[in-house]
Amino acid sequence: MTSLYGRVAALFVLTAVLPVVLTALVWAVVTRWDVDDRSPEAELAQSLLAFEDERRGVAVEALCLDDLVVDLLMRARSGEDTPDLDYDRLVAAKMAATGLQALWLVDSSTGERLATGHRQGEAPAVDATFLSRARKSGNRDFVIDGAGSEHRTFVARACTIQRGSSSVTVIGAHRVASLLATWPDRLAIRDKTREGDVVLKTFDDGDLSSTVLVFRTQDDQPAPPLWLWLGCVAVLTIGLALLFGGYLTRWLQSSVDGLTAAATRIGAGDLHTTLKEGDQGAFKATATAFNRMTRDLRSARERLRQTERIAAWQDIAKRLAHELKNPLSPIRLSIETLRKAHTRSHAEFDALFEETSETILQEVERLRHIIDEFSRFARLPAPTLRETDLRQTVSHVVSLYTEETVAVSAELPEAPVMAYLDSEQITQVVHNLLQNGADAAKAAHPTGGGAVRVRLEEGLDEVRIVVVDNGAGISKDRQSLVFEPYYTNKEGGSGLGLAISSRIVTEHGGRITVNSEPGHTVFAVVLPKDAATQLSPATS
Repeated sequence: MTSLYGRVAALFVLTAVLPVVLTALVWAVVTRWDVDDRSPEAELAQSLLAFEDERRGVAVEALCLDDLVVDLLMRARSGEDTPDLDYDRLVAAKMAATGLQALWLVDSSTGERLATGHRQGEAPAVDATFLSRARKSGNRDFVIDGAGSEHRTFVARACTIQRGSSSVTVIGAHRVASLLATWPDRLAIRDKTREGDVVLKTFDDGDLSSTVLVFRTQDDQPAPPLWLWLGCVAVLTIGLALLFGGYLTRWLQSSVDGLTAAATRIGAGDLHTTLKEGDQGAFKATATAFNRMTRDLRSARERLRQTERIAAWQDIAKRLAHELKNPLSPIRLSIETLRKAHTRSHAEFDALFEETSETILQEVERLRHIIDEFSRFARLPAPTLRETDLRQTVSHVVSLYTEETVAVSAELPEAPVMAYLDSEQITQVVHNLLQNGADAAKAAHPTGGGAVRVRLEEGLDEVRIVVVDNGAGISKDRQSLVFEPYYTNKEGGSGLGLAISSRIVTEHGGRITVNSEPGHTVFAVVLPKDAATQLSPATS
């Protein structure tokens, strides 16, 4: 089988070379494609130009036949008494109203500019040649040369008004650039035609003009811009990269399917998974490295387990020793007090003996309670799962709390909430949470007003038990410690209640969280409805 590096190199070369070759071939075909001289595009261009010609002719003819501004100007030229007007401004308004882009009123005899609608510099100045072409054009369009600039070159129409001794020539025009902009890739102004051109219009002023407006063929268009060429290459490159990438991905996938399945089993905890060494594929040394890794993982897991067990028992032993030392101190002091009183034959020895022995018995009972809690934590059995109505379980635990200074209430669904769980262990969890909340609420409200509320919620695949109390709350830096063994803020507490609850919930495949603020603490227990599918192999 071809190596991975060889295939990647071959695909890279194809991806780099093929787009350039294909783009060049396609572009060579496209740029040589021609258009029929009688194409619909040429006819459409002819129609657009005819419309512009008609609009220009109508506008100029209207100014010559009957226009107030022109009449006033003619009267002024004849010496008649007329208002003193700004004719440039009035002519500019006429030019804008008629859609013209340049407008001149010129004395036909002297060539003097009488009024101009456009701004100075936007069009060539009126000279003898300009005026001569306007006179000779008759009722035809003619071209005003702009010294090679399309924006200063105009297509014009002219007419002359004669009244007495006054003669005024009206010239209206459109820029060639605006005409060509209707189809910039296909329209052009030329002094003579070329092979393949479609002549749309010839501008003849009756003199030697041979200016023509043509519709160009495809071969006559400018070369494609660089960005379009690069865009085609980029598109083809991306397409080939995706195609070859898909092929390479499938080939690699066929080589790593076994590795993926083995890695999945490793992730599930089966560290005895191995691969057959010497298999051919994209990664020939993978099997050997993978098997070496699993052996190292098995050794590391055993060492880690041993280290965790030692560390856990060291921590428990240290915490247990601390808890046991607390009741031993008052026991020792009580015994020493009795010995001294007995040696001195104290007169009130009997009363002192009664008080001291009571203290000793209380501390011994406290020791027994600590040891019992530790035993329960150490020997907590695996959960026995049965289909249970969690609503009934929570209701039963709530009914046990009748503390006068703390109001315990429940918000339960009307219908049964069924889930697979260990009823006794979950009862212990709810009891621990209620007791913890009741103690916190009572400590914060010793004269009354404490409240604990239990809420049972049912989801699609899980159930939630939420316990809310109005105690003093737990500071943010201590919320992460409440589920650790032997952590407690209550006097006489063992610090194992919430730790046992956390372990029970975890072994049911659920989770328990706490969120507390001053005067408001929320414990939330989330359990899967079918806990059997959530248990770890060690638990189940």
